[in-house]
Amino acid sequence: MKYKSVIVPVLLLTSTVSAVDICVSPNDLIPDNGSAAVVPIFISATGNEVIDTVSLDLILNHEWVGDLHIQLRSPSGTIITLLDRPGLPSTGFPGPFGCGGHDIVCTFTDIAVIPAESVCSTTDSPVIAGLVIPSQPMDTFHGEVVEGAWELIVNDMSPYDSGEIVQVCLTITTDTLCTADLNSDGDLNFFDVSAFLSAFSNNDPIADFNNDGDYNFFDISVFLAAFTTGC
Repeated sequence: MKYKSVIVPVLLLTSTVSAVDICVSPNDLIPDNGSAAVVPIFISATGNEVIDTVSLDLILNHEWVGDLHIQLRSPSGTIITLLDRPGLPSTGFPGPFGCGGHDIVCTFTDIAVIPAESVCSTTDSPVIAGLVIPSQPMDTFHGEVVEGAWELIVNDMSPYDSGEIVQVCLTITTDTLCTADLNSDGDLNFFDVSAFLSAFSNNDPIADFNNDGDYNFFDISVFLAAFTTGC
């Protein structure tokens, strides 16, 4: 497993943007005929980091990629489909059993130009390779919390052929929210102070800046520190 973080400045509602790159090498066998192989990927981050972009690198050995249904679940419980039995449904090539061919060595990313579902070859190995567009957009995760347990879910929907998940890598860029910008206008000024004081007086959870369930001097102190630090 590896972890690296890079921080650069950005503007408006975020104070920093970070890149998280984490890999696991489970070498898990994929059960035949519908049972799921689930690969957990744990990510630690600060509580105010939310997802900007996500991509996933996958190395997977399988003798018939048209059997595979692959999903990614975020810590918030959102699930997207990365690959859904390529080559199906089919009225011609590659036939009624989906795309044949061996293995996947690819990156699922929204910036690719080739849909993963459209890649099929009887000669190439790996049959799905390079940058490919997932069946559902990675942007679905935008704005969710990054910290927690992610899961790659792989189903082999046929009783024939077999496979193994060799390596999974998640690359996530995250925005660090500007917590003191309570009116979300991109500036820190009197209006944010006014919004905080109003929320504080009404025991609004957005004023509980130290997340202890109480509304007291410590929340005021944390808010003022965030306001002074700026965005």
